[in-house]
Amino acid sequence: MTQERFNLKSEDFQTNISRSLKDLRSEDDFFDVTLVGDDNQQVSAHKVILATCSQYFKKVLKQNKHPNPLLCLWGLNHADLKHILDYIYFGEVKLIQEELNRFLEVAQKLELDGAVQASNLKSV
Repeated sequence: MTQERFNLKSEDFQTNISRSLKDLRSEDDFFDVTLVGDDNQQVSAHKVILATCSQYFKKVLKQNKHPNPLLCLWGLNHADLKHILDYIYFGEVKLIQEELNRFLEVAQKLELDGAVQASNLKSV
């Protein structure tokens, strides 16, 4: 005799995940990785979020099992890191025209999944 199976689905899953990522980014809880660029300004993040969104971070973090790594990202500055983290956590980044090419270059360097393609850009 086969038992009846049920499929429960959260109607607000995407909204809840999106909100949770925004909350994680703005709160000081659970950070477990620090990023620093050429200008020595540090930014905190979450390893699992970075590894989920960037093949570069996934490779580096898998190879280095430290519980709270400090990743020195030479060639990047605080603004670059902020833009990348905004894109990862919020699903979007607001840039001015002069920042666009730099963002795309950095996103490619970090192998950012779903990196914005020029055809997907919207002016705001």
